[in-house]
Amino acid sequence: MKKNSFKRAFSALAIAAVAASASSMAAFADEANGYDQTEIDASATKPTVFISVDGTQGGKVFDTSVAGQTVEVTLNVTGAQQKYASTGFHIYYDSRLDIPKNPIGLPDIKAGGALEYISPGTPEIDPTAADQGMEGFFVASAGSGNNGVDGVLWTFKVTVPADAKAGDVFPIDVIYKSNKNAEDLFVNTEVDKAGELMQAYVFTKGIYNKTTNNNFAAAAADVEKCAALADVAKDMDGYIAIAGGTTETSSATTEATTTEATTTEATTTEAATTASATASTSAGSTTAGSTTAKSTTSTAKGSTTKAGTGTTKNPKTGVSGTGAGLAVAGLAVAVATAFVLRKKED
Repeated sequence: MKKNSFKRAFSALAIAAVAASASSMAAFADEANGYDQTEIDASATKPTVFISVDGTQGGKVFDTSVAGQTVEVTLNVTGAQQKYASTGFHIYYDSRLDIPKNPIGLPDIKAGGALEYISPGTPEIDPTAADQGMEGFFVASAGSGNNGVDGVLWTFKVTVPADAKAGDVFPIDVIYKSNKNAEDLFVNTEVDKAGELMQAYVFTKGIYNKTTNNNFAAAAADVEKCAALADVAKDMDGYIAIAGGTTETSSATTEATTTEATTTEATTTEAATTASATASTSAGSTTAGSTTAKSTTSTAKGSTTKAGTGTTKNPKTGVSGTGAGLAVAGLAVAVATAFVLRKKED
């Protein structure tokens, strides 16, 4: 039975290229896979799947010298030692980043040590990532035994654009996708309740998403280096950032403070000048005093109008608040076809 399931899994992997073009298929997101969250939270196996950038979990802040350079990104798993075989993940990344191609023209993405004792499929581009304003790909594995281990699932490199500047943020996201025929996977060979609960846990709590784990946040030390990280979407799973820059919020605050201070100064100046003019009038210098007061007040108001010019705009972050935690466009997950067949036949 396991041998047949194994063969079917790899037949499904072989048609990944066809599935990758099926962007018009009806799709839906159902990370819980029919279980309620109480059951999922009680799963015996609770894996965490996360992004690391240059060896740092979640993300990393670089200086501006990273522009035009490549950075290593990994997809990792912990808490699932010898508990899984079939996996399927969609990984999205900021469209300004670029993944170098391998000699056969596919994204240069390599299986990591976590998949050493099971078999990885060939990574495929996900064209529907463009619907989220991002780029993306699909990676999968299958095996005849639960020999997946903790560690690095997949490794890839991205090239930071040459014109990247201080304050830029490039988000990376691990998402769950499914349609009426298939779904992303993290399941055991038995596809029993324990395996299904483990899978449901991975996609509801083991990755960040909009509905059940909307809690992603950049490290406080990184936010100090790159202010725009304070606004990174809460369903993202990682980031590459460049130190410096400022946010629209901080600029607006500075502008408001400056304007208020200048307006106060203008009001004070005007009041003082009026008082001076009044004193001059009392002394018999009405014409000279009135002219002086009008001129001084005009200068003060001019300063108020000028305040706030040259405001620094929010640097492009690629995270305009939409995020990409849950896909709404279809892409058949190739290896998941085998998963569906197993559930029907086992």
